[in-house]
Amino acid sequence: MYAFAEADDITYQLETLQRLLDPTTRMVLDSLDTPTGQEWLEIGYGLGSIARELSRRIGPSGAVHATDLAARSVSAPTGGAPIHTFPLDLRTDTLPPRPFLGIHGRLVLLHIPERREILTRLVEALEPGGVLVLEDWFCPTAPRVLNCADSTDAKIFTEVVEGILAVLRNRGADLEWAASTHEAFAEAGLTGIRAVRTEPDCAGPGPAHRLYACNARQLRPQLAALGVADELLDRFQEIVLQPDLVTTGWRLISTVGTKPGEH
Repeated sequence: MYAFAEADDITYQLETLQRLLDPTTRMVLDSLDTPTGQEWLEIGYGLGSIARELSRRIGPSGAVHATDLAARSVSAPTGGAPIHTFPLDLRTDTLPPRPFLGIHGRLVLLHIPERREILTRLVEALEPGGVLVLEDWFCPTAPRVLNCADSTDAKIFTEVVEGILAVLRNRGADLEWAASTHEAFAEAGLTGIRAVRTEPDCAGPGPAHRLYACNARQLRPQLAALGVADELLDRFQEIVLQPDLVTTGWRLISTVGTKPGEH
């Protein structure tokens, strides 16, 4: 289950994720053939930035169906396809009874233990010739600290981020899942599979480090239960905002596959 589903600061977290990841997602969408009139399914749409991006691309004769655990209203851009939002739990609920020419999800399946079963159902929901795009972080370990004024602060950064990853694992996340998506796509019958990998360095206090700060605040009780001391959590909030802190970024793997046949 998504560790942040009921956390405080969820809106700020989702806004930060959009700033951090939307440029890569738009680049991946640029590589696709998305003519007007298509119907797309967006899973885990968050605040809706990619649902709106799809709406703009496919135009008013198409439609975007956007699902999340909690449905938030998303307005379509001028001249874009209508966006239909509704709550849906991918583990237990049935997908909409229509075939889609495209399905996109970002940072969704890595959090859900039933990811391979869900992937099979997503492929079934595609029209022949439809495309599936899944984006997840490969993040089995904390990012490497490339520059930090104080070696003790560097150790605190690593300890707290490793704690965040431990909480996610305890909630069923597979932090190496992204490296398995190519194989999983092939097993599900998709063809023309390709992946885009992005792993930029991150400097503070940019969106990546602000996201770590937000996640540490959201998961503070769980981190404390793992033995991360309060004083380290307090200091972490200061460390990630230091302009001289530079770390590697987590690798975002954007995998694209096509269902055989023609629509």
